[in-house]
Amino acid sequence: ELPLMLEKLKDKTFDIKEDSISYPCKDKVFTFKDEADKFVLKIT
Repeated sequence: ELPLMLEKLKDKTFDIKEDSISYPCKDKVFTFKDEADKFVLKIT
């Protein structure tokens, strides 16, 4: 699964906010955020 996901993300541009990265996938936006010593995934 991960190699397939990475291949889909290759060559895309993402808005990078401090300590987070977001990417769209179909009708959702996946946001990974660095909080303390953990990564948090928010799906909107």
